Amino acid sequence: MDHDGTTSQNEKPADAFEAIASAMVEFRTEMEYYNGRGEKIANRTRFIMRVVFATLIVSSIYLVFMIFQMSNNMSIMTGHLESMYSRFGSMSQDMREITGLVDSMGKSISGIPVIAQSMTVMDEDVGAMSGSVFEMNTSMTAIDNDMVRINTDMHEITGRLSNMNRAVNWMTYDVNEMAAPMNSGPMSDFWPR
Repeated sequence: MDHDGTTSQNEKPADAFEAIASAMVEFRTEMEYYNGRGEKIANRTRFIMRVVFATLIVSSIYLVFMIFQMSNNMSIMTGHLESMYSRFGSMSQDMREITGLVDSMGKSISGIPVIAQSMTVMDEDVGAMSGSVFEMNTSMTAIDNDMVRINTDMHEITGRLSNMNRAVNWMTYDVNEMAAPMNSGPMSDFWPR
């Protein structure tokens, strides 16, 4: 009787130890599973962050290059504007010369008794006026060329701004696509939205 009672009492602690041991094995298995999932999530997050930073660096370099190109075009356009301004000054000087020559022609015509001499002076004035008109035409042609170059530069600047806007939109789309795995999954409630 006593021997049977001792055996049953020894079996109960052994069963308890086995239950605890099996529970610990099950707990360890679950912890290893969650640890593996955590490492996968951490590796995926690290990869996403590297890709995001690489994309941001490449996009920043591209934007800096485009801004540099745009500043060069603006500098060229400023040079054309300065050239056009100087040609306007030259044209104004030519107009003043024409006005003086016309005044001289009027004075020459008013001297009727000395028509022969006045006609000679008027002929010289007309020749000088023709030279001034030719110079004014040359200045107008140069101004037209400067306007064509300015128009070309404005088209280039518009194209570069369009490319920059497209690059920013691509970068925004890429960032949203890279953030999608972080917003869906087992850790989606961890990240603030």
